[in-house]
Amino acid sequence: MELLINELQQMNIQYAIKGEVKTKLVEILPLLTKDKLNLLAGNYEIKGRSKLKKQELADAIQASITDVQELNLALLMATSNEWELVQKLLAVPYLQDDAMPPGSTFFLINTGLLYSFYDQDKLYYVLPEEVKETYAKVAGGELLQERERVQQVGSYILAAMNLYGVCPFDQFLAIYNAQNEDRLDEAVLSRICHLLTRREQSWHVADGRLVADYYDNDNQDELTELLASVAGKPYYIPDRKEFLQYAEYGYYEETPQLAGLEQYILEYLSRDKELVHDLISEIQFECSMSKPIEEIMMGFEDRGIEISTREQLEMVIHLVINVYNNTRMWSNAGFKPVELGASGSGAATDPLRNLVPSKQQAVSAKIGRNEPCPCGSGKKYKKCCG
Repeated sequence: MELLINELQQMNIQYAIKGEVKTKLVEILPLLTKDKLNLLAGNYEIKGRSKLKKQELADAIQASITDVQELNLALLMATSNEWELVQKLLAVPYLQDDAMPPGSTFFLINTGLLYSFYDQDKLYYVLPEEVKETYAKVAGGELLQERERVQQVGSYILAAMNLYGVCPFDQFLAIYNAQNEDRLDEAVLSRICHLLTRREQSWHVADGRLVADYYDNDNQDELTELLASVAGKPYYIPDRKEFLQYAEYGYYEETPQLAGLEQYILEYLSRDKELVHDLISEIQFECSMSKPIEEIMMGFEDRGIEISTREQLEMVIHLVINVYNNTRMWSNAGFKPVELGASGSGAATDPLRNLVPSKQQAVSAKIGRNEPCPCGSGKKYKKCCG
């Protein structure tokens, strides 16, 4: 823990202004290098910034930072942690903290609302007095109400991206409006999306749809396939509480089938809990993306987890298929294959029912590389799971 704190401190020191703490924007901006001023000016899209002298640049930046509308937009975009930090700094001249997580300050620093100082081996954080004065003009019930709406819509978008991968505006609005008294229309949704995407997100808007950034310019073919796959299918829509769980980074439903696969791997193939948990997370994701079984099985080889007998391979494939059939998939608009009746063979049975009773690894001969693969693909083992 001490090592981590030291690493965070060194990272923060690197970006801090060296010297005595200043609390006024008019004193702080001249302390920044021309490069840092240019970055701030670029974030505010100040015209003609490349031709401005340093002091002219600082004056233009200060005008933008203390603009009521700009501050209002920044506060609407701020995450919960960033908002809490702003509230703390409003109440004090500065905050001394040597272990501030760098990620919690990047946005506020890039918008010129927050500045850090390193003085006498300590780190300090300042919300300039001019920013506090401007905040007093925008603070109030209207800001808090709009901020709550923006944050809630943002959470719903993250959940939809995690659960579906792509979601048309009309479908998103139907889900949101059915679960919230605060109703949205397409114009308001478009405005909120435009606001949120002023800072980096894991999704974007294209052709009237919310689209996960997994679908970038390099894999538009996959997006086309996904859209074709979900065409005409109903969307899986859990209740509000369950739906918003998908807004959490990396969240997925921990099914009995996943637990059964993980238990088998730990008992017979690898004792490394961290390695196996990482494999299980990857398998879940690849199942949610409808990846072919041979690609899913590559995760074992990539981590050096050896499946040395036919008996073990057959059991692993059986358990992986159970996981696949019970995973919420983007191509099924969030439904599991078993819920759509796409596959039901053995899917409802206990995935641990056929485990080998002995705790010792089986000793049957390895599968020949030219034998048919037991996964049932029809390919030779060496061309498939081998």
